[in-house]
Amino acid sequence: MTTPKEQARGKYSVTLPPELAERAQGIAGPNRFSHYVEKALRNQLVHDGMAEYARLRADGPIDDVLDAAEADAA
Repeated sequence: MTTPKEQARGKYSVTLPPELAERAQGIAGPNRFSHYVEKALRNQLVHDGMAEYARLRADGPIDDVLDAAEADAA
C-alpha cells in the first residue's frame, strides 16, 4: 500500500547509450538512477507541454505557460 506522498511504481526497460547512462548514474549517485530519470522525464513533459501550449496559443498572449504545462503533466 502506498502513502499519499508515494506513487505506485512500474518497472520499465529502456535502451540508452552507455555513456549517457553512466553520466546520469554518476550525477544521480548510488541507487538514485530511477529518481534521476523520473525527474528528467517530468521536466521533459513540462517542456513539451509548454511548447504545445505556446503552439496552440501562438496568436494570443502567453502568460501562464508554465502553470498550464505543469497542471497538464500532473
